Amino acid sequence: MVHSIFGGIHLEGRKEGSRRKPLALPDVCPERVALALRMHAGQACTPLVKVGDKVALGQPVAESEQTVIHASVSGRVAAIEDRPHPWGGVCPAVVIENDGCDTPWQQGFSAENWQDLSESDLVERIAACGIVGMGGAAFPTADKLRAARGRVGTVIVNAAESEPYITADHRLLLERSEAVLTGLCILKKAAGAKHAVAAVEGNKLNAVEGLERTARRKGIDCRVCAVPSRYPLGSEKQVVKAVTGKEIPSEGVAIDVGCVVFNAATAYAVYQAVVEGRALTHRVVTVGGGAVVRPRNLWVPVGTSLNDLIQAAGGLRESEVRVLTGGPMTGRVQTDLNTPILKSTNGVTCLLNWEQGQRKPERDCIRCGRCVAVCPMHLMPILVAKELKLGGDPAELARLHTEDCMACGCCSYICPAHIPLVERMAQARNIVQGEEREV
Repeated sequence: MVHSIFGGIHLEGRKEGSRRKPLALPDVCPERVALALRMHAGQACTPLVKVGDKVALGQPVAESEQTVIHASVSGRVAAIEDRPHPWGGVCPAVVIENDGCDTPWQQGFSAENWQDLSESDLVERIAACGIVGMGGAAFPTADKLRAARGRVGTVIVNAAESEPYITADHRLLLERSEAVLTGLCILKKAAGAKHAVAAVEGNKLNAVEGLERTARRKGIDCRVCAVPSRYPLGSEKQVVKAVTGKEIPSEGVAIDVGCVVFNAATAYAVYQAVVEGRALTHRVVTVGGGAVVRPRNLWVPVGTSLNDLIQAAGGLRESEVRVLTGGPMTGRVQTDLNTPILKSTNGVTCLLNWEQGQRKPERDCIRCGRCVAVCPMHLMPILVAKELKLGGDPAELARLHTEDCMACGCCSYICPAHIPLVERMAQARNIVQGEEREV
């Protein structure tokens, strides 16, 4: 049974440019890659190599207590230096000159029959292969599984992909359905759960039908769930509500209601790690938007620059383009095309002026209540904006639960007065958090 979710908006998908084209396997061979040492939530990694070292594909080049970063190409370490980071600012990165040989690391991982491995062995393999959440948050997958052990009954693979332009997970489901479902089953065993669900938006019926056929043919024990096509259903709290009907509490996570959620690309990476013995070195990235000559999905080494990805998709039609990592609703604007992609980068979206929409002058609120109706977190953005106008009392802003805002942008999108409500929510959140730190 599929449950309804509160709020959200229906967006024009604009996915036709890339969703029908088969996944392009490594036709992107960058001259060098820059592996950012801050590639996941938590502590940044420390380099294991030095300038001048030769490295092989899949060799660990940096690590932290939580995860490992592996070389995504073979070659020579050219530098360890600050590079622009997709999340903003700069970050130290291990820069590797690609020799074009993809020489595998001789001490790599062996392929395993995952059904013979214990839960702890699976988690350790996932940790050693450097797998993190590949849908945005980049939380280390092994840590998530350890936290879920004994507390969850359902593992969900979230393939909703509700943002415009992004089709990376869709193509992965169409072309690697058995691997994704096997990865889901591995995650179910590692988490000690009883049930496995693959959640796909209802407007991707070819992916839904393909997963169902694969599950029946291969005898894979999971349920394929077609969820409503509404943004921001790709969020953890919304997909849990749609699949199970359970409401995640304020400031809570899916584990609190007996579920754990992973992205479809994460499930595929888990399959590669356990069944094929491959570390997380490559991922699928959608290069899309009206400014791209040939929008498509590419299988690329982690650390590839945005410029290399765009050139692999035919380049840009115009010079005045807005480039984002991610989709147009939650993606981050990038001003330097030398910025490398991370393990969690699912798309590079290049927008023409007409696609961005002109920023219209802000007007007075007409109290229509649309922002309240579309907020998936049951918040009241306009009351937050009103309080900020009055001076922004931290106690009053905290009472409005600004910490629950997921910055989906629905409120700003729907506002007829063109009030930048998502920015006001972020401002209010910063005020409340600043007050808490002072206390």
